[in-house]
Amino acid sequence: MTPVSSDVRLEDIGTCFEGVIPSAICTLDQGGTPNVTYLSVVHRVDADHVALSRQFFNKTDRNTIVNPYAQVLVIEPETGRMFLLDLVHERTDTEGPLFERMRTKLDAVAAQEGMTNVFKLKGTDVCRVERCMMLACSSVEAPPRRDSKIERIEAFSHRLAAIDDMEGLFAEVLGACEQIIGSRYAFVMLVDETRERLYTVASAGFPTSGAGSEVRIGEGLIGVAAARTQSVRVTHMSRELSYTHAARDRSSSEIEHVIPLPRLQGVQSQLVTPMLAQRELVGVLCLQSEAPGAFQSADESIAAILANQAAMAFAALRRDDGADQAASPATVERALEVKHYDEDDSVFLDNEYLIKGVAGAILWRLLICYRDHDRTEFSNREMRLDQTLDLPDIKDNLEARLVLLRKRLEERCDSLRIEKTARGRFRIDVRRPVTLVQVQGGGPL
Repeated sequence: MTPVSSDVRLEDIGTCFEGVIPSAICTLDQGGTPNVTYLSVVHRVDADHVALSRQFFNKTDRNTIVNPYAQVLVIEPETGRMFLLDLVHERTDTEGPLFERMRTKLDAVAAQEGMTNVFKLKGTDVCRVERCMMLACSSVEAPPRRDSKIERIEAFSHRLAAIDDMEGLFAEVLGACEQIIGSRYAFVMLVDETRERLYTVASAGFPTSGAGSEVRIGEGLIGVAAARTQSVRVTHMSRELSYTHAARDRSSSEIEHVIPLPRLQGVQSQLVTPMLAQRELVGVLCLQSEAPGAFQSADESIAAILANQAAMAFAALRRDDGADQAASPATVERALEVKHYDEDDSVFLDNEYLIKGVAGAILWRLLICYRDHDRTEFSNREMRLDQTLDLPDIKDNLEARLVLLRKRLEERCDSLRIEKTARGRFRIDVRRPVTLVQVQGGGPL
């Protein structure tokens, strides 16, 4: 195979640097003996540089020290075109933004596979690209360039500016993931009041919504991305993802009440993007696909714009929760037992787990008001000021918890509904009599 061109720009073969197909690297020792091995990802830094992960390849590392020249073969996944890069090693970074970005991706994948502290990035080799040549056997037409999508991003920004409630915000973000990035499968997770976990508040495309599912910050692919506040993009998973659920301290007799995360069977690509507002982590936006290499660097950039704009809109919405309103009766049918455990505010409906934590405490308070005072209409402000709830400060995102509670009830119970009536106002629709059981002390057994 001989090169047919020496005038290929790195930016014109962007998908070669997504890690969908491993790249081969050849180095020479001091005596000129070649050594060939494989790299999982060759990262394009700019128009003239690429970065290689310095990880396990001891022979390659030694060769680089005595001979800075190397050649890398990269393959374009959608066409099979092959390109040779003539490289000159310039430096090895062991800190800085580029190193941290590559380290985060490696650590996130390692955490996802239960290999934390096994795969460690020793450094990032930054190399200057002397030439980029297409091989003669690859003389096929280049794929069409993706459009910039700037108009659709601008339209999303305008729509977001008009949103006045969180449920509409989450729906708009998930819709933009499909319309702009082309991802039908996406979900939003928010930071909880302890700032130790993320919980799922909205999703699209999955068989079940996963509303209320949790991930501990720092654990698994999603948790690492949140802890580092850096995007993690995996372009080719070798097997179906298995999520690492947050560890829970519980006795062996305790009922398991873990809600599964939204998951796509046979997922091959995943993109996790932190949602940041004024440098504070609000949550994460997660996208999945069954296709290898579904998310490219441009998609990562777009997802970051969507996520951060959503985070800023979220921060603005949670500052204003509206005012009070009067009550109205609800229709009823037959008895429903609602059991509340005060240890963790978990709620069970007819002995089936529904929700826990802040959302559980809110539902229990609403039902107490309904039973004792025949009330069905409430306001966010009223809940915020209710001393019996012992809610955390405003950063707990009360409205987001109401969205979560509404979704869980829609999935799990035909007899209870939380319905929004106006901005900052909602009602509980009780469709059959309820029996409230308060359990003091220990959690559910």
